[in-house]
Amino acid sequence: MVFTLKSIAFIFIFGSMGGWVIEFFYRHFVPSIGQTKKWVNPGFLSGPWLPLYGTGLSVLYLMSYIQFPGLDPDGWVNKTLVLLLMVATMTVIELITGYIFILRLNMRLWDYTDNKYNYKGIICPLYTFFWGIICAIYYFLVHKPMLLLLDFLVPLPGYMIAIIAWYVVFVLDFLHAVKFLRLVIRLARENNIVVLFTAFRGKINEVRNTSREESHFFRPLELKSLSMRAFFTKYKDAFTFSKLRGKLLEMKERRNSPDRSA
Repeated sequence: MVFTLKSIAFIFIFGSMGGWVIEFFYRHFVPSIGQTKKWVNPGFLSGPWLPLYGTGLSVLYLMSYIQFPGLDPDGWVNKTLVLLLMVATMTVIELITGYIFILRLNMRLWDYTDNKYNYKGIICPLYTFFWGIICAIYYFLVHKPMLLLLDFLVPLPGYMIAIIAWYVVFVLDFLHAVKFLRLVIRLARENNIVVLFTAFRGKINEVRNTSREESHFFRPLELKSLSMRAFFTKYKDAFTFSKLRGKLLEMKERRNSPDRSA
């Protein structure tokens, strides 16, 4: 059990930092509402880590050991069922996370509204398919090399020191971010809006540039020229989800209208 906990501790780190790298490039080349094609820190934490990915990879690591009764653990039937279960689990995690942030925290971290057959903009077949690719890559290509890497790393004398040091920095970063997010959530509730996080961050960058504030890559949500309450009062329409969706729908209707040539 101790070895398993040590392994999961590393898996979470690997997933959190690996996911940050994926999002770093994805958000540059596929910007979302209110975000420009600039290199930005993709998370709400200061450091290069996204805990949702760390949690997801930890789940995949544990599920890779599933063996269905009566089936050959190395057979294609068992492996296919495990893979399908992985994809379903990751989609459910995405759904639950999205609902918690929207219903409890007045914040939308992502938006799939423009994708076909989406459910409330939180999950959709396209991204479930992407989860399937990620799960398959981990299960068939990464899991065994990961076990070999863990066999090498875990017994090293400095392993636990490095792990503990990382988690100390991560927890401090997380607590600082939570303090800020609590303020944002309180202001969102006071204004009765759902904040689209990518647009919120994009507007902060825009105000920072306009005010000629120094840009801090590892402090993506820092704003010195305005208090956060004043920022909400002045710019909330720029990152209120319902207003952004309305504007996009109007633009699409105008573009598709047969009378637009007039």
